[in-house]
Amino acid sequence: GELSVALARVHAQQAAETRARIDALTGLPNRRHFDELASILTQGRRVGDALGVLMIDIDHFKKLNDRHGHAAGDAVLREVGRAIAGGVRSEDTPCRYGGEEFAVILRRATLEQAVEVAQRIHDAVAAVPTRQLGIEDPGSVSGGVAVGGESGLAVTELVERADRALYAAKRRGRDRVEVDETAA
Repeated sequence: GELSVALARVHAQQAAETRARIDALTGLPNRRHFDELASILTQGRRVGDALGVLMIDIDHFKKLNDRHGHAAGDAVLREVGRAIAGGVRSEDTPCRYGGEEFAVILRRATLEQAVEVAQRIHDAVAAVPTRQLGIEDPGSVSGGVAVGGESGLAVTELVERADRALYAAKRRGRDRVEVDETAA
């Protein structure tokens, strides 16, 4: 009896830890997991280790929620999460960063590879069958890409660079991928 209670307690603790790091809606790792991984990767990088960050934001998400309701917005978030997860390599880490924003850490990625992954995700989101979700307009995302090979460069700096590129994509008309100007 005591063994079974102890095992149940261990299982419950592991489940709680998993819930603390996984976004319940999309099933992707959440911001907490992302931040912890970013810290570990920053500390463990060696000279020349290429690391990329993609920041991805669903275009006009507030309008979608206002027009079609939160259930439709949740369905779009799940589908975009699936498209992102399906567009990355097994060693990469996609996550729901917050709200309608997603981030991806790309390990050992050149700028060209990072742009290719971002474009693949962009195209996969464009292919999401939004009509089946009760939404007449096709979905789109804007993306920002940053890559750094310097071992001293913190992942948070790459996030800031990718975020600036994301906002450049928004300013330039949305539904596009932009590259961090520092790397371009």
